[in-house]
Amino acid sequence: MEIYLLNVNELMQACDESRFTALLSRLDKVRREKVLSAKMPRVRAAELGAGLLLQKAAQDWQKQKTNYGAAQRFSLEKSPDGVLCTVSDLVSQLTEPLALTYRYGEKGKPYFQEIPLFFSLSHSGEYVLCAVSCREVGADIQKLQPADVWKLAKRFYSESECLALKRCESEEERQRLFFELWSRKEAYGKLTGTGVAAVLGQDFGSGAAPSDIEWAAVSPPQGYTAAVCMRRKDSV
Repeated sequence: MEIYLLNVNELMQACDESRFTALLSRLDKVRREKVLSAKMPRVRAAELGAGLLLQKAAQDWQKQKTNYGAAQRFSLEKSPDGVLCTVSDLVSQLTEPLALTYRYGEKGKPYFQEIPLFFSLSHSGEYVLCAVSCREVGADIQKLQPADVWKLAKRFYSESECLALKRCESEEERQRLFFELWSRKEAYGKLTGTGVAAVLGQDFGSGAAPSDIEWAAVSPPQGYTAAVCMRRKDSV
């Protein structure tokens, strides 16, 4: 398992027209088209960041495969807090892009065509998150922002989750728990390909997640929550 983060603000600040073109040239064709089809500058930057992180993940895998001779050596047992990448890191590390191609599951979930890795992307606020694993993976990041916790929880959360929210000692703690639970629901929906709508009302509190998955340890940036899950070894 590897987890990568990139600050979109840094990407926007670094991208004048010539720099943007140079970074765009480091993406595969599909990701380039996604960037160019985005209308809003922040969305375009997020798409560019996602494409760069996919390239980094794929190239990191290729280097380890070359060095160790087996794809399974790609940090299979690691659960890192997350690798915070910078634009300068990516510029120096990514030269010629890998010609990545993709296939899509019946629910539209994307997969690498030639590389035996699973990936999941998420964007919220200033950050793009990319998780890759040798097992099916789902990832989500959420920026903390004021929310009508009780109104939303009554509609979308399980009874147990609502009780956990009620037990919080402060509104700040309650808001964070609300978004932590939402991140878990989003991550699991991405892992299965069914989306978050399929798991609303399902209990994702501590120790209550589906038994066929495990959660990676990830420390999100300040002001954010994040969740990354993957299939257990004995369930694949």
